[in-house]
Amino acid sequence: MSSDSEAESAAASSHKIDTGDSGDNEALSSLRRILAEQSHLFACGGDIPIRNSTSPAEGGGQDEQRKSDPITIRWDLDGTGDDRACAKLSLPPAQGTEAGLDRLLHHSRPATFGRGGQDVYDESYRKALQMDPAAFCTTFDPYSVGIVDVVAQVLLPSVCDSTTHRGVRAELYKLNVYSGPSGRFKPHVDTPRSASQFGSLVVCLPVAHEGGFLQVRHKELEVTFDWSTNQEKPNDDSIGWAAFYSDCEHEVLEVTSGHRLTLTYNLYAVRGAGRLTGVSPTLNPASMPLFKALKETLSQGPFGGRGGTIGFWCSHTYAYNHTKEAPLPATLKGADAVLWESLQALGLNPKVAPVITMSADVRESFSECYDDADPDPWPYTMRLRKKLPSAMPSEWIVGFMFGVHVDSGWQTESLEDYHNIYQRWGSYTHEPVRWLTMPKQSELQLVYTAYGNQANAGAMYSNCAILVDILPRE
Repeated sequence: MSSDSEAESAAASSHKIDTGDSGDNEALSSLRRILAEQSHLFACGGDIPIRNSTSPAEGGGQDEQRKSDPITIRWDLDGTGDDRACAKLSLPPAQGTEAGLDRLLHHSRPATFGRGGQDVYDESYRKALQMDPAAFCTTFDPYSVGIVDVVAQVLLPSVCDSTTHRGVRAELYKLNVYSGPSGRFKPHVDTPRSASQFGSLVVCLPVAHEGGFLQVRHKELEVTFDWSTNQEKPNDDSIGWAAFYSDCEHEVLEVTSGHRLTLTYNLYAVRGAGRLTGVSPTLNPASMPLFKALKETLSQGPFGGRGGTIGFWCSHTYAYNHTKEAPLPATLKGADAVLWESLQALGLNPKVAPVITMSADVRESFSECYDDADPDPWPYTMRLRKKLPSAMPSEWIVGFMFGVHVDSGWQTESLEDYHNIYQRWGSYTHEPVRWLTMPKQSELQLVYTAYGNQANAGAMYSNCAILVDILPRE
């Protein structure tokens, strides 16, 4: 058994891990491709309930669904000769206040769109009304209801260096109205207004309408946001929202009745503290493209109905063994946060843990110990086999907890020593893990005494991973 430190071998093996491609069915292969390209991480959305006079006071807890107060919009009245003249609309609109909405429509102007560096008006391509922020103001605040927090947690880490840009600035851009019948906006891609703009936010206000779905596309994936009035619960008012990257094609399908009233914000990456305390309940995981991909994969029986473990090496770097860091999964971000929330929304029980990969020489020693071809094994081997699992474990050991473990009493002179260390620190994975992503940066995990020609310090390194067990089909 080698007595050298395993730091280098662990780092090297982390790039050679067999991801099990050959054993995958098409469902797992497709999901692996999506995760590798991070093509699923292009949009997110959710719903914000509206607080009414009978709503209980919020406790302000992190995991509590935030609510919005009723929304007020005020706008200038042009042509009155009085610069101070303005009108007001409260949303959701009370019964009998339709005149206020009609008045807003009257003071809005036909919406244009950009083409070839010019603003173009063409109702065959876009039929809507709009109002610039210089002409109106609103009490709606995307910060206080948690939307900007979610965007900073989910979308921002994949487009910016999270060590320098950890905040999002949402700048109000337009008020848009798509009215039925025939209000729509054909497929288009927005033009970023600066180098720091990475996306757009659309907030749908509580006004009754049918149709007007927002479809967002990226590469071969598509997600649809339906904010039309729930006919089963017409009085269940809420605010719908969606955020997506600037390079996404999107489309507003035809509004068949009513008025689809939205606020549009430009999203900019800025230097700031950011929000690193878990994904807010403001996010609806089912609105994420990855949720659909995961659901389709599971419906196809990725292990032929036999069950198994799917593993995802975390795509972002975390100081997960640092005592001052908040514990995972609370600090997951970007693709990792979306994956975690999507798995939970599907009713699964994922876990995030440090995972050690056996070095090549340790793995070889395990193989020799389980070699049934040897007709006359050594007494030591026979004694050791009684301590080891009945079937040869896979090469991954999953830790019980985070944190660097230092123990001068741990030593490695034999395979039995490694087995004892593994058992004290974590547990073997007995079935092959289907890894759908590749590992990133490793962290120091175990420090022990290694013996060769002389005693020296040995170390094992781990990678952070999200694991989920898929139960067999009955």
